[in-house]
Amino acid sequence: MLLRAILSHYRRHPMQLLALWAILTLATALWSGVWTLTDQARDSMQVGDRQLAGQQLLARQDGAEVTVEDFATLRRQGLCVVPWLEVVVGSGGARVIGVDPLAMSCADSARSGTAPALDGEPFVDIAEAAGLALKRPSRLRLYLARETDRLPEGWRRQPDPSALDTGELADSFLLNLNALAVLVVLVSALLIRSVYTLGLAQRRHGLQLLERYGVQRRRLRRYLLLELGVLALLGALPGHGLGLLLAEMLGAGFGAAMDNLFDTGLLQTSRSVTGFLVTLGVMTLVVAWCGLDLLKVRREQSFIPGWKPMAGFTMLVAGVVLVLVAGSLVVAFLATALLLAGAGLITPWLLQRLVLPHRDASPLHLWRRRELGVLMRRLALPLVALQLAAGTVIAVHALVHTFEGTFNQWLGQRLAGDLFVEVPDGKNISTVASVLSQGHLVDSWHPVERGQVALVDGDQTHILDLMATDTRSPLVREWSLLHASEAPWRAVRKGAVLVNEQLARRRGLAPGSRVSILVEGERRQVTVAGIYADYGRPSGEVLMDVAFLPSGYEPGFRSLTITLPASGNSRQASLVSALEQAWQVNGLQVRDNATVHRIANRIFRQTFTLTRAISYLTLGLAVVALLLTGWVVLGSRHWYYQLLTTWGLAGKAWFHVMLRLTTELMLVIWLAAVPTGIALTWVLVQRINPLAFGWSLPMAVYPGFWLELMALLALSALIVAGAFYLRAPSQVSAPDLATGEER
Repeated sequence: MLLRAILSHYRRHPMQLLALWAILTLATALWSGVWTLTDQARDSMQVGDRQLAGQQLLARQDGAEVTVEDFATLRRQGLCVVPWLEVVVGSGGARVIGVDPLAMSCADSARSGTAPALDGEPFVDIAEAAGLALKRPSRLRLYLARETDRLPEGWRRQPDPSALDTGELADSFLLNLNALAVLVVLVSALLIRSVYTLGLAQRRHGLQLLERYGVQRRRLRRYLLLELGVLALLGALPGHGLGLLLAEMLGAGFGAAMDNLFDTGLLQTSRSVTGFLVTLGVMTLVVAWCGLDLLKVRREQSFIPGWKPMAGFTMLVAGVVLVLVAGSLVVAFLATALLLAGAGLITPWLLQRLVLPHRDASPLHLWRRRELGVLMRRLALPLVALQLAAGTVIAVHALVHTFEGTFNQWLGQRLAGDLFVEVPDGKNISTVASVLSQGHLVDSWHPVERGQVALVDGDQTHILDLMATDTRSPLVREWSLLHASEAPWRAVRKGAVLVNEQLARRRGLAPGSRVSILVEGERRQVTVAGIYADYGRPSGEVLMDVAFLPSGYEPGFRSLTITLPASGNSRQASLVSALEQAWQVNGLQVRDNATVHRIANRIFRQTFTLTRAISYLTLGLAVVALLLTGWVVLGSRHWYYQLLTTWGLAGKAWFHVMLRLTTELMLVIWLAAVPTGIALTWVLVQRINPLAFGWSLPMAVYPGFWLELMALLALSALIVAGAFYLRAPSQVSAPDLATGEER
């Protein structure tokens, strides 16, 4: 009987039960979908990074080229090696890449034993590629897919010269991706709690009546907690399945565009027990948070207590101070949490002040503004949740576009030119000068010599990386510099240096600074002409012109960057053959930059798209939750809005008033979300990123996206107003209101 009495509230208000179940289901779907999509995006970034960075190569100790027969022999011996057979198949330099599906399955222990489909160029089965290689230029590389202490006799390891390590750029993206997942949980938890507390507030009179009839408060709480737990379970089960379905639909759509080797491995939807347990764990925490309201079954005041604005202002000030002086990631994240919490506490108070009517306003304008104040008090939690959700979406949109632009720019600088050729050990670049001067084979070229120098700081020295190149090359001069003196490249040609951002931040360097470096035992005082972005690694680096290297300097690594003539792709094989003949070596290590650039873009574009999908799912849940909550709140005040018809507003005039009311409500949410998104973007790229990695990302805003967001919120307002307009008119009678209830 007690259970029936408690549940009788939902018989009178079935929409509240539906709203609570729907928000629990949608929130669970969001957690499940975000967990899956984030996991896919993380795997995509990491696997893509591994593909760019390469693995260790297997090479014969006698220096002979490896063959397909060698690959077969190694596989029969149980060694997990992955072949990469490039074959030039067209006069324009087009090529196919022969791979072995079973070897790929061996390389990735997370995959099943089934082989991924290889149904299109540039990837074909190695047997087909080996047949083409009999009559065409080709090169086979064997990658050691798993670490092993013992290699078969006659084999040795060597690093992959075509490696392109995204390093900390990928780590930075993953850090922001994890921050996004945490914000999603926070937003959805706020939405669930807002819907539940709203329903609980409407049930307080009935619950208090049950207490007067002798029901113990402790027993009442147990029943309410049981009710909430059952609803959470009923929402978690279909919600988890819905989240997986959403992730699978998104993944399938992206997978259709990925007709290459990475299709199955990057886009397979995870259905692990861990994902479901994480979803249940998050739901349990949220239910426990909602259950805190059961500790006091009494009517709360409908206005925002005075301490909340003051606490919010205090948190904002503390967060701003901490985020500016933070010296560690822990402090930076704590400051971000204070900023978000402060914004959530102070936003409803600020919005109420924003909608205060003017004294000389018309009666209808005065009523609408007063009603907005009432709605903001009663919808405080969902408004804050939607503010954080919209702000998160704005920040994610800016971050994704910033990362995408930064990644493309960084990749373009690292893959400048058409070919990357490693200079063999013991060989001189001057030996191939005659080959490189042939205009029909080479359009332009420049050397890159890498080694180490020491930065002298008093009695201490600090080892830095050195990059020396011919700074007259147009490929180098196209680099974008973060800060630079006047004519920086001309200064470098005269002996100045460029430093990367990591070194500049650690040493407080700026254009015009003087530093002392030790190059091959020779101490020099040089001027910093500029600072360049270097997202791939944490090390400090100095860039100088190759002409200023000391005589007899032995770099640790040398390479050539070559640009082919406009119609010279067909001569690539001839160029490589001429270089091998001049150096008297077999099998130069050559990287086709265009192929690496194309594969990298296809891999990482998927990651950015997955991240956008996560942000839109978050915003979608917030909008749906606001619609559900708004429907419940506005529905409870429907009798009051019907009084407008008594006052002479009927038909379309009544609809226009309701539309303006809901539109203004959405507009103030948008006004609160935009600065939240801008602040969150700034904190992530200008504070957290430098603290984590030593470099910052460019700060960018996209007002066009803000307008799209405003249009979405306006559409939500139209839906609410339209639903009220279509609702059958009810008898105008005020329900029983307690003293002080807002009318």
